[in-house]
Amino acid sequence: MTQGMFELPLYAYAFVCFLALFCLWRWKRNPLNAINTAGGPSVPLLSYIGALRFQRHSHEMMLEGYRKYGRSVFKVAMPDQWLVCLNGPELIDQVRKAPESVMSSSEGLLFLTQLTHYLPLETFKDPYHSAVIRERLNRRLDDVLPSMMDELRIVCDELLPPKQGDPVALPGRKVILDIVARAVSRTFVGLPYCRKTSYLDAAVTFTLDVIKSRFILTLFPEIMKGFVARFIARGPANNIRRMAGLIGPLVRERIDLMEQHAKDGSELPDDMLQWLLEEGSKRNDLTVEMAATRLQLLNFAALHTSSSSLVHALFHILADPDLVPTLREEARAALEAHGWTRGALEKMPKMDSFLKESQRLNGINVLGMSRRAMQDIVLADGTFIPAGTLCVVPSYPPHHDEETYDGADDFKPFRFLDSKEAGSTRQQFVNTSDEFMAFGRGKHACPGRFFAAMELKVILSYLLMNYDMELQDKSTGRPANVHFGITILPSPSAVVVFKKR
Repeated sequence: MTQGMFELPLYAYAFVCFLALFCLWRWKRNPLNAINTAGGPSVPLLSYIGALRFQRHSHEMMLEGYRKYGRSVFKVAMPDQWLVCLNGPELIDQVRKAPESVMSSSEGLLFLTQLTHYLPLETFKDPYHSAVIRERLNRRLDDVLPSMMDELRIVCDELLPPKQGDPVALPGRKVILDIVARAVSRTFVGLPYCRKTSYLDAAVTFTLDVIKSRFILTLFPEIMKGFVARFIARGPANNIRRMAGLIGPLVRERIDLMEQHAKDGSELPDDMLQWLLEEGSKRNDLTVEMAATRLQLLNFAALHTSSSSLVHALFHILADPDLVPTLREEARAALEAHGWTRGALEKMPKMDSFLKESQRLNGINVLGMSRRAMQDIVLADGTFIPAGTLCVVPSYPPHHDEETYDGADDFKPFRFLDSKEAGSTRQQFVNTSDEFMAFGRGKHACPGRFFAAMELKVILSYLLMNYDMELQDKSTGRPANVHFGITILPSPSAVVVFKKR
């Protein structure tokens, strides 16, 4: 009996030793083991030190790798996978030009966000919602601007002080998100849905549901993620189902209008939802579920990204009030000459440089491009990348590279006006390059960046022209950014005092 009592620990020790040796054997055989690691160790189990650090310090890890390994390849640990980072013009060019069958942008995004567990297969096999942005929205910016302005005036009157001399203190990030959500939703679904609290809440919370679910899924191995997404981390799926319930009556009404239009040519609504339905009808994909899913993907791309970019910029203004007269006067002159038109926005080069510099210094995340290797690849520098690997081109390090940007860690609002290429289209906010990847790079660069740039300039100009603004707490300067995973967020706690001019 005594002997039997001691046999169990021996078997347990043997099993632990076998497991450790198996993990070490697999680690030795992993081709990614040959790639340098930044931000922590790469050996089994100890790599979770880097993964834990990644949750709050991904930008520092990216900079460490960039400065240590130069314009080459390194990897950083996420809780559930390695992130292989490619740097330098030659590798960026290879990623940018690689076909989807070799390095897939859509698979990279799905793998990074884990949305593949929540979306129907046809959604990312035929992402025509992106085509709608390029071919419909971008060609209608002049047409959507008046309705955006109308909604902007109304929502600001509702949320901000309506009378002169009545200061109102509000959480900066929250109030800007509310304003952006209303302005964007006016373009996406029109009246009256853009003002419905239930619709706005579903639109705004989808991104948060994705982030929360993504974090939960990182705690499980790949083989279990489908189960966890279906039964535990159900936020995105529940949100899409909720959105389908909210817009169902509107979608069915639009389908009836489309049938009537086919008979007598009657006028149709002119917004993003309508464009999605028209594209869906060409593919026999005219359902409420389709509309809800693709609409939420567009909200995922548009709401928090634009609002964070705007708050980042606003905090720079509030930390340096001397910027206000310069930007305000430029906006006043342009608006007096051209009204609230795109023509006026094109006459605001200081605003354009200011927004680009804010995006360079802050950004909304640390990545410029993400791709998933669809087959084994040998990179231009000879590095072997096995199929299934998540490859990224970091944007944070080149945005903070002293060789490219003098005083790279300093905020210089008119940096792009003072450059040697000032006035060229290359220096414009919406243009991308190897040195500026806030909107991505290449053919998969953000198709909505033209709409976003217009939206940011309109809202910021309107706020400058109609309100005096200041930080409630001026003692610490510009509120510090918050880093979570790959995301860079403006401070959620900073309070802004608005006063009607």
